[in-house]
Amino acid sequence: MNDTGPPGAGPVAAGPAGGASTGPALAAFRAGRSEAERTADLLAFAIATERGLAHTPDAVERARREADAALGDYSLRHLHNTVEQIRQEAVVTHLGRLRPPPGFPRLVAANLVALAAAGALAAWLYTRPDLRDAFAGLVGMN
Repeated sequence: MNDTGPPGAGPVAAGPAGGASTGPALAAFRAGRSEAERTADLLAFAIATERGLAHTPDAVERARREADAALGDYSLRHLHNTVEQIRQEAVVTHLGRLRPPPGFPRLVAANLVALAAAGALAAWLYTRPDLRDAFAGLVGMN
């Protein structure tokens, strides 16, 4: 059993409207094909049946190409969506591991500590006349 259901060895249980059998028509799409191509063949059969195409070799091949294109498009969309989901989960996981940012009181306290440190450095420089003169010479305040 795969993603399309049980293998279709027996007759189709519910045929199209009017009671017509789909066994020989489906056989035209499955002839000479492997089980790996079963999904594409079933989709090609559905496309041909929906459009009312005859089951000639050209129509069968055209329906198979359309089915392959539709399955390819679906696969790419599914892959893209899966990758996007994995990225979102990775971001959520990463953000969950980060520490929360500091709050407003902590930021205010950090600024007050920085201002106090700058004031202490300025007071220490003011008490040292040699350093004060050297600093004034560097800044050009003489």
